[in-house]
Amino acid sequence: MQNPIKNKNMLMPTFIAAGVLVLALSLLAIVARSPYTHSNLNLGFNPSYTRTEQMLVGTPVPYMGDTLAVPPATNPAELGKQLFIVDGCAGCHGLDGRGGLIGPSIIGVKAEKIGSKTSVGPKGMPAFAPAVMTDQDLAAIAAFLSFASK
Repeated sequence: MQNPIKNKNMLMPTFIAAGVLVLALSLLAIVARSPYTHSNLNLGFNPSYTRTEQMLVGTPVPYMGDTLAVPPATNPAELGKQLFIVDGCAGCHGLDGRGGLIGPSIIGVKAEKIGSKTSVGPKGMPAFAPAVMTDQDLAAIAAFLSFASK
């Protein structure tokens, strides 16, 4: 006959082990079936996916821009790269202008088109205050974008 005290000592560890096993298997099942795991993500662009529209709270305020932390470059393409990052373009359009998670590719876009888009702010793009981007700044950004396309 088995010792009843010995069986009672194994009861609690058995319940804990069973609970840990159930929890581990549940987590593995959740992760394996999740649409956000790498194996379940689309490899390409899904044109039917639509992003949630931005919600505006209050009156839109034009973006006033930031200043460069380093002296401006003398080369127009380098100055354009600096402005592209400082003015917030890279946050949506990617560091090289080839498109990001939010903004499309703007490689090779001319200064006039950049000026018209930044002054109005279509869709999710912010409108910039008129003094933020001068014609020289727009030309420098366009030079950077044309240089980045090569």
